[in-house]
Amino acid sequence: MVGSEIRPCDHPKKDVRRVLEKWAARGWVLRKDGHWGRLYCPCEGRCTVIPVAGTPRNPSAHARVIDRMAARCPLPGEAPNRSLTGMPRAEA
Repeated sequence: MVGSEIRPCDHPKKDVRRVLEKWAARGWVLRKDGHWGRLYCPCEGRCTVIPVAGTPRNPSAHARVIDRMAARCPLPGEAPNRSLTGMPRAEA
């Protein structure tokens, strides 16, 4: 993981903020990275990384996408969509 940890309440859009708070309560970690941040799953090896835009065009749609992607975790190790790049994460 790259940047420093940030809080879901730091997000400027309330729809996105609600979804981030939901997943942070379930153990997901939000870090400063990319255009605003990335949401990392609590799985060992961090199988799912979700980009979070700071100023999405449609905040409610962006919140739904984040929620949908997070709900799919944990994915089986051989799943091609296990990470956003489609490549399996290296085991640490």
